[in-house]
Amino acid sequence: MKSVDRSPQLKDYYEKYWTSGRAIVSGERQSYASSFAQWMHAELKNLPLESKILEVGCGDASFTRLLAQHASGVTAVDIAAGQISQNTRRYPAITFLAHDVSEALPFADNSFDVIWCSEVLEHLLDPLFALAEMHRVLAAGGRLLVTVPFHGRFKNVMIALFKWDRHFTPSNPHIRFYTKNTIARITREAGFGKITMRTCGMNKPLRDFFIRTNILLQAVKG
Repeated sequence: MKSVDRSPQLKDYYEKYWTSGRAIVSGERQSYASSFAQWMHAELKNLPLESKILEVGCGDASFTRLLAQHASGVTAVDIAAGQISQNTRRYPAITFLAHDVSEALPFADNSFDVIWCSEVLEHLLDPLFALAEMHRVLAAGGRLLVTVPFHGRFKNVMIALFKWDRHFTPSNPHIRFYTKNTIARITREAGFGKITMRTCGMNKPLRDFFIRTNILLQAVKG
């Protein structure tokens, strides 16, 4: 059977995703946004200003603009060319590139000191390939910062009881689901070490006590 190139279809999907859904899917509008920002600041507050940061899957640049507060050299990629054009106009000091992260990153080996990849790996057919590419372009001793939705036991029970159909509806762009063990496993397979993880919630104290919504992972290229 002849293989089918799905790249144009995927790019068209995410063009529509950002054009019609930004009011809903924008990172800055999510209840976890402040937790991500606090974690980012804690991890990067001592980063030398001349460092180079790559954001993989920047969307509408909700977190890119925060990364630019920590380093003068920030590059961000996303599959949606239209959204990339908007980002470039809004933040001219940041380098934005339209790129499908299911393909090899368009950068030389050892190009960046930090890579930020937030709420992206759950959208990818082959997240291990993407992580391996991040490992390739990260300099030795460089840090990877990743966030993904967390599927802990209690959250999974709540999904099964109350949101099963909604969670697995075919229109849900999330196609991968992570526990701490599974995200750590593929990060190691991609070549990273010194993996540390924590979880965060939605800044709703009672809900967060029972249901942590996101994994925050840091790893180092040895």
